[in-house]
Amino acid sequence: MLSAHPLCNSNSCPNFLRRYRLTTQRTTLSSGVVKNVQESEVETLIGLLLDGRPIHTGIAIYTPSLDLDGDFEVKVKLDKRILRALNAEGAFQGRIINAENIGKSADDLVAMWNEDHPDDPVE
Repeated sequence: MLSAHPLCNSNSCPNFLRRYRLTTQRTTLSSGVVKNVQESEVETLIGLLLDGRPIHTGIAIYTPSLDLDGDFEVKVKLDKRILRALNAEGAFQGRIINAENIGKSADDLVAMWNEDHPDDPVE
């Protein structure tokens, strides 16, 4: 049995335990094997990214890049199937914080901020 994530508390917890449960329910793999495979994938991704080339995993494309300060970043482009599933009307079951702001422009958001924070306006 998997133990709780060290960052979990009653208000917020990563979904990694749920992901392991879903994976073990849909395969013949034990949770320990799933965890080992994930750790191996992370180590493999790091090793391949250090070669400086994009990596296609079937879930996403990971592309290493270098910013002007010399720091490495990794750009992630999700598989289209995942994006389609997330964007299907009514499919998303999570909580959207500030959902009332969907569809507003940047100018609308700045005006709202300035109204709520007159001592700290955005220009």
